[in-house]
Amino acid sequence: MRQQARKRALKLLGLVAAGALLGWWFLYPRPSDRFLIEQLIAKAEHGIETKSTKEIMECVSPDYHDQDGLTHTDIYRLAWRWQRTSGRADIAIEDYQLDIKSPNATGDFRVQVLLEAEGESYPPIHLRLSVHFEKRRRGWHRVWAVKAVNGHGVKERFEDFL
Repeated sequence: MRQQARKRALKLLGLVAAGALLGWWFLYPRPSDRFLIEQLIAKAEHGIETKSTKEIMECVSPDYHDQDGLTHTDIYRLAWRWQRTSGRADIAIEDYQLDIKSPNATGDFRVQVLLEAEGESYPPIHLRLSVHFEKRRRGWHRVWAVKAVNGHGVKERFEDFL
């Protein structure tokens, strides 16, 4: 009799723990998609300014492809080359609009890039970028990544720096 009571108590305790876990899972506040995309943008900006190839590539979707024909591999090569240059960049996002329709989002950005190479500062470069984001599964989580950036003109504008 005593053993049956112990088994019932353990089952009840297991049910309470499972219920608490399910309650936490469904009621735990999750950050909004807008907040997650803004974090992604800040991470990409920081990665470019600190020349962190790893940080930049964590923001790029594996199936990245833009209008200029750049792919994920091309972005990796550009980030790697940027990491090895002596120049530096400061990026200022002047204005942006996000249109989020999960699992996709589009952002229109006005960006100013200040470049410095070998002690020489260059005139500011003003860009109007259209950025396409997608929500992807990474492990147990779904994260946002950059699927395409249009309007950057990497080949024309930044060839001297890379």
